[in-house]
Amino acid sequence: MRKVILTILVGCALVVVGLPAQAGGPHPVAQPFSGSFEFGEPSFKEERVRTLVPTDHLVMGAEHILDQQCHNGGFGWPHDDCSATHHNITGPILLGVLNTYYFTRDANQLVGVINGGAFDLTYRYDNGESRFGSHTAVFMLDLARASGNTTFSTFASTGLFDELAAGTYSPSDYDTAGWIFNIQNGRSGALINLRSWEFFTLIRAARVLGQPGQDDLFEQAVLDGLATLDNSDPDNVYSDILGLAGAVRGLAYARRFTFPAISAPLHTGVDGIDNLEDLTAYLASLQNLDGSWYWHSNLVAPATGDEDVQTTAYALLALLESDIVTAANHQPATEAARDWLVSMQLPDGGFPEYPGGDENTEVEGEAMTAMAAFDATVFVDGYESGTTDLWASTAP
Repeated sequence: MRKVILTILVGCALVVVGLPAQAGGPHPVAQPFSGSFEFGEPSFKEERVRTLVPTDHLVMGAEHILDQQCHNGGFGWPHDDCSATHHNITGPILLGVLNTYYFTRDANQLVGVINGGAFDLTYRYDNGESRFGSHTAVFMLDLARASGNTTFSTFASTGLFDELAAGTYSPSDYDTAGWIFNIQNGRSGALINLRSWEFFTLIRAARVLGQPGQDDLFEQAVLDGLATLDNSDPDNVYSDILGLAGAVRGLAYARRFTFPAISAPLHTGVDGIDNLEDLTAYLASLQNLDGSWYWHSNLVAPATGDEDVQTTAYALLALLESDIVTAANHQPATEAARDWLVSMQLPDGGFPEYPGGDENTEVEGEAMTAMAAFDATVFVDGYESGTTDLWASTAP
């Protein structure tokens, strides 16, 4: 029986143009905690040589994802189901399309992403206050950069970060530390390994859109998540590699090269590590010979069906980001990961959760984000923005 990790969820007219996973079987899939728009020309720092990038796989994936988009701009869970749409997965899905647009400049792709952003602008608590999933702010930031419409970034800045700074976010009146604690509580038990993964995008978003010191709190939350990693029992505690990948990428965002030695009594792999390069090297050491990563680091008898598209996508992104800011060079590993992801793409442009598994729209968007980031670092002449986030050099 498939195990789906449910999210603890933590707003504009559209633009028109379970049970534990068994070895070799279904895997957990992590979801983030949770009028018409005129959009101007993006203000690019410089023109990229995008024509050097082979984009067929990205275009196929973008078309497949947009075929799954529901009339309100959101996405259902699972595939081919618009009976309910979920705000917390919009960002991870559509960042894959947005990063494809970086290369193609296909207006239809941008329109689909804007429709998703408009859908997220409508997300509200019952009392009318704006509501955010943990990965929504960075989606809004990059969408503002790509579209030239600061409505999206302003929504995240005022609706999330300003409210957290004032201690007035949500009906519970969370401040930043309180919201972090709320997410940590939601990511406990079987889901405890997702803590660092929940917070890593908030470091980048807070540095651009937040108040002074908020990024530091999210950075500390990433470090705290490393201390609670647990790979002792994959039948009951899931996805430790995904949490590790989120931590590596978050610490690379923060340029946090050293830190107090991790005290993780339930995860000997990270216990005692005190620097980003060693943490990255440990993540790389978990890669399989075919370029993939398993969904867990302590499977008794892992099989091909334990290889995981979501985990591999985030591990690839983490290695790329760490290589940018440290002296390490994991290009053989990142190239193998990218090639494995490409090999997993189905004829319809989608991706299974794992070899032989069902398609999943969030996983598809995450795979495309990872492939686009690798392709940019390898194929685009003059790529120098210093991040795997392709829109980082564009003003919000």
